[in-house]
Amino acid sequence: MSETKIAAVGDRASVILFHTAGVTTRDVISLEEAESAVRELVVAGYNVIFITEAFIKDMTDLTEKYRREAYPALIPIPDRSGSMGLAEKKVIDNMEKAIGTNIFDK
Repeated sequence: MSETKIAAVGDRASVILFHTAGVTTRDVISLEEAESAVRELVVAGYNVIFITEAFIKDMTDLTEKYRREAYPALIPIPDRSGSMGLAEKKVIDNMEKAIGTNIFDK
């Protein structure tokens, strides 16, 4: 089995902890830089790419391109200002698709 390659893309303050943990990081300041970084990481064979919610929310074309594939997994993460709820919404949407209901619904 090949080694899983993991990366994180976002503003420097949000991805610095990934870097200190030995994860490849790309600190970016614009959506264009973020999309370019993701494309480069995909070509380089990264299997899991964490992307701050501030950037991934506007990457619909790019995320749709890879949504049906096993890899790369593009995972939204909160940035330093906190969560926008995108990761939680994605989990709930996938759960509803898989089992037909939201078990966390109150």
